[in-house]
Amino acid sequence: MTRTRKSRKTLTGTRIFVRRGNYRYESLEPIINPKTGVLQKTHHLCTLDDGEFKAREELQKLLGTVNQPKGIGDFGAWIDKFKIDYLAERELKVPKDPVRQKTWKKGTQNIESALGVIADKFADFDVAQVRGFDVAQFLARWKGRRSAQTYKTYLSLFFEWGISMHGLIDVNPAKQISVKPPRKRNVTMSDAQYHAIRDALLVDEDGKKVRNGAMVQCYMDLLYLLFQRGTDIRLMRVDEIKPEGIAVIPTKTENSSGLGVMLPITPDIQRVLNRIKAISKMRSTFVIHTEHGQPYTASGLRSAFKRAAVRARVDGLTLKDIRSKASSDAKKQGYSLDQLQVTLAHTEKATTRGYIRGQELPVSTVAISLPKR
Repeated sequence: MTRTRKSRKTLTGTRIFVRRGNYRYESLEPIINPKTGVLQKTHHLCTLDDGEFKAREELQKLLGTVNQPKGIGDFGAWIDKFKIDYLAERELKVPKDPVRQKTWKKGTQNIESALGVIADKFADFDVAQVRGFDVAQFLARWKGRRSAQTYKTYLSLFFEWGISMHGLIDVNPAKQISVKPPRKRNVTMSDAQYHAIRDALLVDEDGKKVRNGAMVQCYMDLLYLLFQRGTDIRLMRVDEIKPEGIAVIPTKTENSSGLGVMLPITPDIQRVLNRIKAISKMRSTFVIHTEHGQPYTASGLRSAFKRAAVRARVDGLTLKDIRSKASSDAKKQGYSLDQLQVTLAHTEKATTRGYIRGQELPVSTVAISLPKR
């Protein structure tokens, strides 16, 4: 009499298991699912009805996508290993808030995309062969664009990993390359432009009321009054607003410097919060929210602002310019760079200085007459 098998059924010679009517592959170490961009151990292959052959075929596709580097050099294989390590460490810092997880996932996809571009470019190189010149030639394609800084950052991280973890090279060839930063945006939003766009949010081209216009107005006002990035205003929760103020730890820095700020609730801010309560048709976890109580998407808010700017006949401005306008206006009202640095939650004063637009030129007090005959 044969014993009843207690372990889960698996296909011979594989780690493909049958579970709940599906074939699933369970890797020993987490690998990236190319369909979702998520680092995971368990991967759905197909249903039982599709058959064993289909399951094995899907496994080969999965492993081929993950493990088969392009080119003749070893660069591709090593950067794949780096990606697994880097994203595994990143997974430890995933926000608990499900809404912020969506933004986090998008960031992970951007990282994978950047590493994919790098892997393709250096596919025929061995890691030890890459020189600073090769890195400079690669980055030259994005000269003056923020992408050049992004690619340099990940190349530098990869080479540092190669030095410290595996001894692949002795010198980081990316570290010695300087990248020209993108030209600083020097657009100044005037008071008239701010109010023109703000007013245009309420009424469309046909003179009809825009359903979400009043809420987007509140978003625009909070961007100005709180000095914070759009993501942090868009995802601000009601329970973060307390009698002593609004505690903000910017999403951009929560896993790096962790620098935050407590923002006092001024009368102007309180009036905006009161308007939001009057506008709201339902209770929501989020301060700024749709009619269904959900946070707006970043693209949805950008689109609403852009359409309003067109209706207001204002060109060349974006939602990001509101933060610079607030900083510039505060500077004109006498607030110091040190005070603004704290409010903007910047680690470097130079970053704060970059937000100040339309600075007045110093007035000379020197006046002389023409020379005497």
